[in-house]
Amino acid sequence: MPRPALPSLALAAAACAPSADTAPPGGDEYPPVVNPYEDVDLAPEPDAPTWHSLGGVVAEPAATLGADGRIEVFVRGRDDALWHIHQVAPNGGWSEWFSLGGRLGGGAVVGEDGNGRLDLFARGRDGALWYLRQRGPHHGWSSWVRLGGQLFPGDRPAVTRGLDNHLEVFVRARDRRVQYRHELGSGAWSPWVTLAGEAAGPIAVAREVDGRLAMFARGFDDELLHRRQREVDGAWEPWAALGGRFGGAPAVGRNRDGRLEVFVRGVTGDLQHLWQTAPGGAKWSAWASLGGAASDLVVLSDAEGRLEVFTRGRDFALWQIGQVTPNGSWTPWTSLGGAFSDLPAVARNQDGRLEAFVRGADDALWHRWQTSPGCCW
Repeated sequence: MPRPALPSLALAAAACAPSADTAPPGGDEYPPVVNPYEDVDLAPEPDAPTWHSLGGVVAEPAATLGADGRIEVFVRGRDDALWHIHQVAPNGGWSEWFSLGGRLGGGAVVGEDGNGRLDLFARGRDGALWYLRQRGPHHGWSSWVRLGGQLFPGDRPAVTRGLDNHLEVFVRARDRRVQYRHELGSGAWSPWVTLAGEAAGPIAVAREVDGRLAMFARGFDDELLHRRQREVDGAWEPWAALGGRFGGAPAVGRNRDGRLEVFVRGVTGDLQHLWQTAPGGAKWSAWASLGGAASDLVVLSDAEGRLEVFTRGRDFALWQIGQVTPNGSWTPWTSLGGAFSDLPAVARNQDGRLEAFVRGADDALWHRWQTSPGCCW
């Protein structure tokens, strides 16, 4: 990748930050409401991609599109509480920051139940899994609930929704074995279930086209491990190796035709991928390289069903590569500029445009977006 000119990400945001040193801010202490379709940034460098600040002092952002059509973003604040900002209308401007409390030891993961409520899962300071549920679309939040277990340090949980609309959450425990539990309804959860076999790195979970869950992780020889349910909601197969050598965490997406596709950062720093040769099938392609210089990865589908991959480059800018057509070949890499730390978060607006969120060099939340679905940032 050529090294691009980086935009200036230096807005001072400490005054509006989530802080352990002060009470939750009120009134004009919050970051101002920002309209993303007005250029509010200070003197961007000539010809540099334009990023916009949403303020705060943040870590480990997560973003999703809610059932009411608004993007919602969650970050871990300087006080280790979970902080939240959201669009005030679909495709529109942004709210103030507010705290959802908690004492987190890592970033949150967002799920959605079948009733349109958002559900948040995170590792607490005690190492256990904690859970927070929205009362309803565009409504308030319940209290944090401890689901127990002990997550491997540095891992985030993985969450998916079952065919019955109940949530299922997976963690890698301190002994490196995978544990999971599922929602029973009325706020109750099943006991923890432990799967045999260990994983050397964080897990990724996806749903096959036939409804079975599939899981991916890095093995101790740095190859990709894979297992899946024998039947929907049934027992799990043992870990099986899919080859390759990589570092970090795998990321998985589902093609429009239903085939799963897995992406990893190869040992030489390039983006490697392989895919099912048929939807729900047991056979996988050979590994192929998409080049680039990837760190950990974010994968999602755009409005037309094309897979898009985002990563931080060696220059600390956000880089993107996507399918030319659904299920098809790949574009060249494109730099979206910026300078950031942490894994980026990407969500799809109600009108289909993708929007990316990163923690900037000033620790504020920065974002930029497509100007039309599938095109142009």
